[in-house]
Amino acid sequence: MKPIDPELLRKFFDGKCSPEEVHQVLIWINSDEGVRALGEEFEKFEPLAEAINSQPLLAKIHEKIGQEEDKLRGSKEDNVRRIAQKAMPEGTWIKRWKRGIAASLLFTLMASAVWLILSRREGDQAETAPSAQIEYLTRQTRPGEKLTLKLNDGSIIHLNSNSKIRFPKFFTGELREVFMEGQAFFDVQRDENKPFIVHSKGLITRVIGTSFAILEDSAAQISQVAVLTGKVKVAKSAHTEQKPSEELYLEPMDAASLDAAQGSFEKIKVDYDNAFAWKDKVLVLQNATFEEVLRKLENWYGVSFIQKRNIKNLKDYTGRFDDQTLEEVMIGLSFTYDFGFDIQDSTIIIH
Repeated sequence: MKPIDPELLRKFFDGKCSPEEVHQVLIWINSDEGVRALGEEFEKFEPLAEAINSQPLLAKIHEKIGQEEDKLRGSKEDNVRRIAQKAMPEGTWIKRWKRGIAASLLFTLMASAVWLILSRREGDQAETAPSAQIEYLTRQTRPGEKLTLKLNDGSIIHLNSNSKIRFPKFFTGELREVFMEGQAFFDVQRDENKPFIVHSKGLITRVIGTSFAILEDSAAQISQVAVLTGKVKVAKSAHTEQKPSEELYLEPMDAASLDAAQGSFEKIKVDYDNAFAWKDKVLVLQNATFEEVLRKLENWYGVSFIQKRNIKNLKDYTGRFDDQTLEEVMIGLSFTYDFGFDIQDSTIIIH
């Protein structure tokens, strides 16, 4: 016979069993399996400090037995009684039935008491334990790599080469906060009740639902937030209490530019190519020195350069490369600067 479900015993004790369920409980109590299981539970049971008072328990058991006995005697058509009477003489059955019910109630209450005490102990531990920590995920790209992520709120992030972002696996609480380094484009799912906040070097960007790009240029010591759609508020993260002049409100094609070297924080205008084209696999160079060109190419393609001749480092190069190969880009540069080159795996030698 299958072991009895403890929940069924509790249901029986609460008087919520159907006649079929009552029959199932009584059959189990009077079976060898039931007698053996109850005996084993009683043998393993050790009284606990918070054990139930025996006198009220005994009174409750006698009351329950009396109620069930009256029900059985008062209804000759009850299925449980008819089955039990066929199995054995009335006096013998009633005697065993009383013992079985008493054992079953004791077992049920004993299990309930143990469960209650354990639950209280677990509750105490939960109250003293530190609050659950937010689980963060980190994604990072190497030079030459790009990555697109979808957050659990539906927001999309395009991560440029040599960049890093840390974000919660699930957004909880009143804010959606992420932390980034490098360059990323955000297409944020609108949620007026849960602002989206990006922490980057020197800046805190706060939006409700919009699209924007953030750039950290460590070499130039410049951080920039450029807006494509919607409205964005940007503040300098070095200040906990912001003054009105230290917060910038941006609309499409506005950007907040923080120049750490100059100590400036201002709103400027940007064009699509300079601020956003990279997410479309378009490499844009504008008024760049040769050193800046090589640095951008190293990051974009994941390569390194060896220069065997000097190139004039004038800030005068402008170019737009729409998903072109490294060799195609180098051919264009070689005509402009008049040099030769060799590509050896991930190394480009300029001569």
